[in-house]
Amino acid sequence: MKRLVIYSLALVALFSLCANFVSAGTAQDIASAGLTSTNTQVGLQEGDPAKTIGAALSALLSILGLIFLIICVYAGSTWMTANGESDQVKKARGMLIEGALGLAVTLAAYAFTSFVLDRISTAVSGG
Repeated sequence: MKRLVIYSLALVALFSLCANFVSAGTAQDIASAGLTSTNTQVGLQEGDPAKTIGAALSALLSILGLIFLIICVYAGSTWMTANGESDQVKKARGMLIEGALGLAVTLAAYAFTSFVLDRISTAVSGG
């Protein structure tokens, strides 16, 4: 029994000597530090949220435009290599029509987004 008490005390003493001391911070300090380090890693700066949203939407619409362009190129190559098979030609024609419509919708969305964000930034800046 004596050995168990001695071993327990030695174990507690060992853990207390090896423990790292941590200073606690507020949740706001911790979150602020995390956000600041993320901003520096990503390369973002503090600024107008409308510009940030506009940049994100612009990137998204650019990616969608690229996807629809790839669909159109694939449909054109499918049509060119169809060798007169009506099923392949119908498939390619449908893909071309859908790709063109998708590209038109993407361009219209880009124009609308650009117009709205320009008006918002004009209204916010007062100019």
